Order: sequence, then structure tokens, then C-alpha cells
Amino acid sequence: MQKGAAFKILSVLHKGLMMGQILFSAVCIYLVYTNSILPSAKELDKTLQVVALIITTGGIYVGMAFFKKKLLQIRTIQADAKEKFALYRTACLIQWALLEAPSILCTICFFLTGNYAFLALVLVILFLFVMTAPSKLKMQLQLQISEAELEDL
Repeated sequence: MQKGAAFKILSVLHKGLMMGQILFSAVCIYLVYTNSILPSAKELDKTLQVVALIITTGGIYVGMAFFKKKLLQIRTIQADAKEKFALYRTACLIQWALLEAPSILCTICFFLTGNYAFLALVLVILFLFVMTAPSKLKMQLQLQISEAELEDL
């Protein structure tokens, strides 16, 4: 692999996961807005709101707590930058999955009920997803590696 390719791959992966959520939400919004699909579970609206809030809160909390715990483990191990990056990538993917799942669930809840409150929750999740985007400086600080080691990845 070329120098810096590992970071680029991680960055492209993050953008792909984010675009998947956005496109899925856009398709569902279009279908509901144009009345191509009539919401079929309006009677479940209140129940789905509670479920969506619990799963979203849980996903955000567990994802962030897991990521912080993994970062502490990565910092304490004696390994080279490549090994640390592999662990970091795994932690990022798990955190992103724990954010993406509630986003998809909220979009499905919107699709089933037509309640735009679910889309507000999707926007909050997408904002947090954007905030977890990888950057070289953030990675360097989180992994506590030098700039030269980061460029070798």
C-alpha cells in the first residue's frame, strides 16, 4: 500500500457509510412526500418514538463509551503505528455501526408512520456521524503517534 493509503481508505469508508444513510433517508422522504407509499403503521407512532429514542440514545452512548475504552487500550499497548491503526480502525467501524443502526431504524420508522420527528432524530445522528469523521490530526492525537508514523500508514 502507498503511504497514507490506510487513512484514505478509512476516510472513504466513513463517507460511504454516511452517504448510504443520506441516500436511504432521501428515498424514503421522497416516497412519503409524494404519497407514492402511504404510511402503514400510524397507530404505532408513539411506540416507535419511544423505541427509536431508546435505541438512538443507547447506540450513541455505547458507541462513544466503547470508542473511548478502545482508545485507552490502544494508548497503553506497546505496538507500532500500524498495529495501533488497525485497532483504531476497528474501534471506528464499531462506533460508526452503532450510530448508523439507529439512523436506519429512525428512517424506517419515518417510512412506516410518516412522522417527520423521526427525521429530526436522523439529522442529530448524522451530525454526530459527521463529527466522528477521521482526520489526520485527530488520529495523531488519539493514537499518540508522531506525524512521521502517521504518514507511513
